[in-house]
Amino acid sequence: MTALHATTGDRADTTYGTGNGRAPDRHIATTETTAEAEAVAFTRRLIRFDTRNACTDSPDRCNERPAAQWAADRLAEAGIAPTIMESAPGRAIVTATLPGMDRSLPPLLIHGHLDTVPVDPAQWSVDPFGGEIRTDADGIPCVWGRGAVDMKDMVGMTLAALRSLARNGTRPRRDVRLALLPDEEAGGRYGSIWVAEHRPDIFAHVGYVVSETGGFSDQVNGRRVYYVQVGEKGTQWFRLEARGTQSHGSQINRDNAVVRIAEAACRIAAYRWPVDVNPVTRMLLDGLRSLTDSPAGSAQAVDDEAVRTLVRHAGATEPWIASSLRNTFNVSSIDADSTVNVIPATASALVDGRALPGQEEPLLRTLRSLAGDGVTVSAIHRSNGYLSDPSGALFRAAANAIHEFDPQARVLPFLSSGGTDSKAVLGVSPGAQALGFAPLRTPPAFRYIARFHGVDERVPVESLRFGERVLERFIATL
Repeated sequence: MTALHATTGDRADTTYGTGNGRAPDRHIATTETTAEAEAVAFTRRLIRFDTRNACTDSPDRCNERPAAQWAADRLAEAGIAPTIMESAPGRAIVTATLPGMDRSLPPLLIHGHLDTVPVDPAQWSVDPFGGEIRTDADGIPCVWGRGAVDMKDMVGMTLAALRSLARNGTRPRRDVRLALLPDEEAGGRYGSIWVAEHRPDIFAHVGYVVSETGGFSDQVNGRRVYYVQVGEKGTQWFRLEARGTQSHGSQINRDNAVVRIAEAACRIAAYRWPVDVNPVTRMLLDGLRSLTDSPAGSAQAVDDEAVRTLVRHAGATEPWIASSLRNTFNVSSIDADSTVNVIPATASALVDGRALPGQEEPLLRTLRSLAGDGVTVSAIHRSNGYLSDPSGALFRAAANAIHEFDPQARVLPFLSSGGTDSKAVLGVSPGAQALGFAPLRTPPAFRYIARFHGVDERVPVESLRFGERVLERFIATL
């Protein structure tokens, strides 16, 4: 591990051209605060750092150091002293603290990752590392590039908000820690997991944790709704293995490992978990029910078909909302490593399971039952989910910050089926409340969820401006 203080480097590009020499888009507002301008400019600059994570076992699969150094320089410019350390060469971690008025209060930790998933530039209509501003087919001016929503937008907005508070001499109520991490897209071995094992002080004694995914808006029955993530399902990855009798492909074989594993895969794929009415599900369904005048919801006996009908009103976010209500299985691979004329002795399959908090062991027992005789189940990776109080101070602060700038909107909680580095943080500070809160007010036509890891990933310019305002208020008042 190396540690050093940031030095000055290249400054933010705060111009609003398209990145390719053309004039600024005529739809982009010209009146904005310095912090809002920086949120857009910082997101664009971060996208221009190629931080693709190849998701292999090699530590040199990604190099976040240049992006980390640039972010540290922006903090240092504002008088927020950063520190950079490396878990492996190029795998850089940035930490900094903005002191609060009452340092006896448990700190707020805001964490983000600098790496992105891979990208095939040939599939994109723009340079995925250009950070260009272009108007999309729906007439929405957006910042385009890999990481625009996952999650260089949140990092850019956070840097702008912290700089604005420091520049204006505004001290938040409590200490605010920032941790910019590598390797999240590959599981955090060189990022959050490394910090938890080697520098747990960075995650220790925090009361509140904020990171990516939640806080975006969507439309429900013509009403704007913000979905704030208050928990995560536990990742449960397994390998199934079956053995049979190897033989020539022309022979009758009633002991076929491929058939055995395929039958197990079909049983797993056909299994339907019931809706689980935990506190988050109850608030979410009640909120959707009130917005749609639907009789379905948690106030009555939960009927799967009625709930499915209700969730269809959740807008473009429906796939994420639907998967947050129950445990899930997905068979993601079947492999026998054979040729057409050989019935192999073994076959295997991979299963991606996601367990609601506290249901990790029931999920495993169900998987073993569905796999059946002659199929072994072994764990590849298992993590527990978490659930923060959807009526607690952290969620209320997020809702209040949104309502400050969008008073008529509704704010609803949900559980994410994906994973973030918050799990590693909560392993060190298990009593902390955690949210996914990257606040973005998106136009009705913009399908935010569909942009994650997708081709032509982009985020609306006005969403970044809105997000900076909300984050700044949230950080100052929590």
